[in-house]
Amino acid sequence: MTFIKWAINNKLHKYDDEAVQSQTWELFADKAHGKKVFLFGTGAGMEYFFRNCCRHMEIAGVIDNEKSRQGQKLGWYSAEVWRTEYEDIVISGPDILEQYDKQDIVVLVTSVSYYGGILEQLKQMEVENCFVLLIMEADKRAKDNNFVEEDFPAYKERFVQWCCEQGIEPHKIVMQIGEYGGHARQITKQLLKMTEDLDLVWIVNSLNAEAPAGVRLVYENNWKRYIYEMETAKIWLFDIMVPDFIQKRETQIYIQAKHWSSITLKKFYLDDKSTCTSHKAELQMRNDGKRMDYLLSGSEMDEASCRSGFAFEGEAVRVGSARSDVLFDAEAKEKVFAELGLDKEVHTVLYAPTFRKEDVNRGSSESVYLDAEGLLRALADKTGGEWRLLLRLHPHLASVRNELWERQEIINVSAHPDCDELVAACDVMVTDYSSIMFEGAFIKKPVFLYAPDWQEYIGGEREFLLDYNTLPFPVSKTNEELAICVETFDQRKYQEAVTAFLDHYGVCEDGNAGKRAAAFISSLIRRNQ
Repeated sequence: MTFIKWAINNKLHKYDDEAVQSQTWELFADKAHGKKVFLFGTGAGMEYFFRNCCRHMEIAGVIDNEKSRQGQKLGWYSAEVWRTEYEDIVISGPDILEQYDKQDIVVLVTSVSYYGGILEQLKQMEVENCFVLLIMEADKRAKDNNFVEEDFPAYKERFVQWCCEQGIEPHKIVMQIGEYGGHARQITKQLLKMTEDLDLVWIVNSLNAEAPAGVRLVYENNWKRYIYEMETAKIWLFDIMVPDFIQKRETQIYIQAKHWSSITLKKFYLDDKSTCTSHKAELQMRNDGKRMDYLLSGSEMDEASCRSGFAFEGEAVRVGSARSDVLFDAEAKEKVFAELGLDKEVHTVLYAPTFRKEDVNRGSSESVYLDAEGLLRALADKTGGEWRLLLRLHPHLASVRNELWERQEIINVSAHPDCDELVAACDVMVTDYSSIMFEGAFIKKPVFLYAPDWQEYIGGEREFLLDYNTLPFPVSKTNEELAICVETFDQRKYQEAVTAFLDHYGVCEDGNAGKRAAAFISSLIRRNQ
């Protein structure tokens, strides 16, 4: 059952207004006659309205309280209005209603979860004719015992089949970006320099994502546009699984980049019991592995682990880690420091712990306590100068408020989009089980591991691909041990250990992985012309 169907059957909020609770579509049609109709809400309820209720009704405007959507065309967000007469409607804020006589407008609240609050908002604006989609649909279903909603999976499947009947565009490359998509961003920069006439499409979580000229953004939740772009592209470049509802056509090319760098600490996908939790999940992973044509890898270990974790049988292309190219960019530190308002003489330590399930479940980031003051004091005693701690929480915990970290000497950089820029900008790193440790190792920056829950985590919450004891980084289980590791740190011995470790696993990063990946993709385009 879809969320909107469940919501209609249960009417999420019992709004305390008899007139609202008795609303019907017949009453709405009567009140809307001769008036300007506005929709309020651009989520699942609006999609439902255009798919099931709208009969080419004249819509004066669409409203949403989310400022990031205001000013955007509706067709970029909504799957159901894409390629219809409604797609060019510009989403507005509620203040647009102030331009009209309140007697001349009718507002249909399509928001499902927040319609109660929106009704109160409209009441304060003295808008009288307000209707609620959820309530009217619940009334319709209560009166019609024979009502059967169209099966959405079948509806979606028909659209997929239609897309598969369209031609494949030989110069179109679709890349999964999501929040940031480090590999794809770096490869895009190089493709734009190397090859002309490419149609580069980024699948993003927000249409406000920063993108270079020459790139088209497609909102991930606009499922029709997403499917169309995928089914008509020559090349897919993804760092996660391609959804199983997407059909890979015979002449399409699927390149898997995985979202980590050239070496990773933890088991993943089929080898990870925390993600491969059912037969269905395993089947989806194996089917996706079969669809992969190429893997962009950065080391011998990378290739071996991906063949196992993805059940990958295609061709591995050793190009390196494109997301790590920024580590070798001399301007990265200057850029980050300017954004943070830091003086160039300040020293920084980046603390980037991984997440624990217990933290996510309780919305806390306090399971591992780092003595930030003690660490900064130890670093200052070792090297001198002024130090600041850059806190990089895992994305699952980035929005969690934690009083432990609200200090003047700590800067929360959890919202910074590019973790590799932070690695490039810092002088020292501290982490625990996050594979970000290897990013620092690529450029020989001091990396310290602070792992007080070592025994509980390793083999418990996650299983590792590497023996934690063989890592070339100083390990401590207490804050006191961490301070001693800093005090006794020997840069020359550390660099020798890191070099030997990377050589052992066949890792070679030089800042040119994006160029090599782009050259390979360009060769595929030329080969298929």
